Amino acid sequence: MSINTVGINTKPSNFPKLMQAKAVLMQWLKEDRIRSVDWHLACQAVDYEIDAGNVSDEALTALLLAACSCSYVLGRGQVCVDVSHTHSGWALPEMNEEHTSNLRACVTIDNLSACRVIKNTHLVKTETQECEQSEKIGQSEPQSCAPLFILNKGRLYLSRYFTYEKQVLTQLTSRLSHQTVPEIRGEQSEDLSKNLQLLFSKSEVSLEIDWQAIAAAVACIQPVTVITGGPGTGKTTTVTKLLSALLSQTPDLRIALAAPTGKAAARMTESIRQARAQMSDRRDISGIPADSYTLHRLLGWSPRGFRYNAQRHLPFDCVVVDEASMIDLPMMAHLFNALNPATRIILLGDRDQLASVEAGSVLADLCDAGVDHGFTPEFSAQLSTLTGQDLTSTNNLETTSPDTHLLMQNSVVQLRKSHRFSADSGIGALARAVNNGDQNTTTKVFSQFDDVQWLIPEGDSWQRKVLAGYRDYCDLVQAEACAEDILNAFDEFQVLVALRKGTWGVEETNRQIERLLNRAGLLKNTAQQWYSGRAVMITRNDYDLGLFNGDIGILITVKDADSNPQERVAFRASDGGVRYMSPGRLPNHETAFAITVHKSQGSEFNQVLLLLPEQWQQVITRELIYTAITRAKFSFCCQAGDACWAQGLSTQVLRASGLRDALWGK
Repeated sequence: MSINTVGINTKPSNFPKLMQAKAVLMQWLKEDRIRSVDWHLACQAVDYEIDAGNVSDEALTALLLAACSCSYVLGRGQVCVDVSHTHSGWALPEMNEEHTSNLRACVTIDNLSACRVIKNTHLVKTETQECEQSEKIGQSEPQSCAPLFILNKGRLYLSRYFTYEKQVLTQLTSRLSHQTVPEIRGEQSEDLSKNLQLLFSKSEVSLEIDWQAIAAAVACIQPVTVITGGPGTGKTTTVTKLLSALLSQTPDLRIALAAPTGKAAARMTESIRQARAQMSDRRDISGIPADSYTLHRLLGWSPRGFRYNAQRHLPFDCVVVDEASMIDLPMMAHLFNALNPATRIILLGDRDQLASVEAGSVLADLCDAGVDHGFTPEFSAQLSTLTGQDLTSTNNLETTSPDTHLLMQNSVVQLRKSHRFSADSGIGALARAVNNGDQNTTTKVFSQFDDVQWLIPEGDSWQRKVLAGYRDYCDLVQAEACAEDILNAFDEFQVLVALRKGTWGVEETNRQIERLLNRAGLLKNTAQQWYSGRAVMITRNDYDLGLFNGDIGILITVKDADSNPQERVAFRASDGGVRYMSPGRLPNHETAFAITVHKSQGSEFNQVLLLLPEQWQQVITRELIYTAITRAKFSFCCQAGDACWAQGLSTQVLRASGLRDALWGK
């Protein structure tokens, strides 16, 4: 469809408000404020409505804005548009004064009546009207049989995403609503209690609650468990111990470990391996898998769809998924649909990290992020019996009456103690201050702690940091050291950025770092596509090669069987060793001296340098800054404009969905 047409038989004189609204959207399209897909969906929706006989200027205008809003927010990670709370212009881009006046001139519908108006169109149905048709999504039905949009409790969804949200909620409800407190028989309870107290034994008397033990107990008795916590709180250690406890009860338990990305899966494999090594005296750890899947691989993805689904369930009794904050709504729906009703699922993640790249913030919704509800009194008593932990001090966390049981209330555990960051750690203090949006405290932390540093944008401070950070790595490359030592050295330091394009985007920053290392004599021939020491990140999964999105490799020179030098890209293998790939065989990749914060999720580095622009941009949020900080183990450094930092701390990712309200009774 041409961007200059709306409706096959429309005449401006018949639809003056529609044409005015269309002109505003067209201008936004030219300014790249909305996407082409947003524009075309809106236009096609109006075309359909006109063909169906709806000639109301008011209704067509409302539908145009509603359709464009739905598509626009979906591209920004939102599941739906909260119609009843949108400002003028629905959920469209922030408008200048000219845009606002132009839009107000053509829209006379207030937000309270917007629901009524769009509900009267052919493409918008309520949940009640859709309940029978929603099951037909994906089937070859006539377009007239399935609505394009669903209006539910003042929220407007693209129909498919409403179905995803409903599927997740239905799965959770069926697994958790049958009883307030899971029943454990006497002997089984005694065995579980004995195992848990042995696994989480205290070396000294302490009044401090061991939340790892509590999390393990919850996961052992609940069909759905969410274990959330910041870096170093021991999520992987907790899971390894709780799996040991489950295996002691059911030795033939079939377990699967998974993560959203190949990088996260590899890190989970390594973390589990290390945790198992610390529990070598436990015979039951042999049942814990040695490898982890990506979610796509676990579910058997192919161009035809997922092998495991609502009709064919996964052959596992327990599924553990790490880095769950990265899981978008469609993937979470596919995962739950593929689980046998009796399968236990354990989700691990940091609720305060960046949400998924695609639509939804499912982990935050499951946790009711920012709120500590506590357990119901009956469940607290059961956990105290199993673990020997006194939970009476947590009663103040409960935000509901004793007679109220929220669906997820007894399934969410937050690990609170960081074993990585001590009380004198600036990284931990900075992460907490950023989480709270407290700019004054962040300023004090930068001035009081040695492991965090603030750089002003002027001068060459960040360049000197880069040279110092990559020097050891470059020296090993030039010395033609072994691949494992080079990979280890590269993990010592990482530059993170927020943007992909522009002066402070990942592409330009990598070019600057390459030129910088070349001028300093640390790397040679960086103007070439491939040079010794080039670090690359895989950006597309290749299951045949065993390379996954987020994997980082280094180009080095190795000798073949005849001692001839060969250029190969060295990657870490799943068993902790090194594997080599010819550069020409690599799937999509990019230089990785600097990577985006989004790409860094699931990774950690000894030292991190975060480069933010002087002027704030929408992608720079509290969650992004927090995620960048918590990638650092020992040292964090940031360069940013004061205004950018302040605006970033005050900007939170609030993704509209109906899932949180449904789960937490809001």
